[in-house]
Amino acid sequence: MRRFDETPTPLPEQRPVGPAAGDPMQEILQRVRQINRENERLFQQLVAGEQRFRSLAKAVWKVQEEERRRLARELHDGIGQTLSALKIQLERIERQARVAQPELLARLADSVQLVGRVLNETRELSRLLRPPVLDGLGLEPALRWLARTLEQRTGLKVELEVEALDGRLEPDLETLIFRVVQEALNNVVKHAGVGAARVLLQGGGGGLRLHIIDAGRGFDVASTWRATTESAGCGLRGIHDRVELFGGRFELRSRPGAGTELSIYLPVSSESELGAG
Repeated sequence: MRRFDETPTPLPEQRPVGPAAGDPMQEILQRVRQINRENERLFQQLVAGEQRFRSLAKAVWKVQEEERRRLARELHDGIGQTLSALKIQLERIERQARVAQPELLARLADSVQLVGRVLNETRELSRLLRPPVLDGLGLEPALRWLARTLEQRTGLKVELEVEALDGRLEPDLETLIFRVVQEALNNVVKHAGVGAARVLLQGGGGGLRLHIIDAGRGFDVASTWRATTESAGCGLRGIHDRVELFGGRFELRSRPGAGTELSIYLPVSSESELGAG
């Protein structure tokens, strides 16, 4: 028999009943909230990483353009001036040889012509690396210079139309558009098999629209795009990536035998409004 002075055996601890007592739905909702917070944190990190990448890529691009500008200046001011001086000296010797040593005239004439060709090629390379007209006069004069010199060098006739572009743009934006047109027209010369192309640049509505059109042999966009992903391709990937760096849109339309149209839209910030002087 149980004695009355014995300590009673404690009863098992009772857990509360209800949502706070490990309700599965509450636990699921809490876990979902944690996952959502983690996803939001990861998304913000991704956005910040993409912004850092874009800033870095744009900085690299600016360094490349500055290096082009430096090389162009060195070619023009250094090698170009040296060749000019050499050409003048050879022409002076050629004049003197007409009387003293006429047998040297032919060789001197050949030397003068050779130096002249090298001088012209050096000046042309300097302008292609970084045309002074782009920095000095702006985008539209630079595009007209590009169209004119391209026709002289390759025979490609470029029809250039510029609408609602009354003043200077932000320098990086001008450089970007010039490089896109330059690369696209070089592609026309190399791949399109046609003697003419059209370039249309339109401003207004807070942005710029650029269309480069040719009626050449065309190509399959999907297969060409895969090739540009795997290798250097024909410069389309580079154009696409540079346009994206500036928050723009890139569109390419083509098919075999039906020509090609490259279209680009670039937003214009308030710091570089169209028509700004």
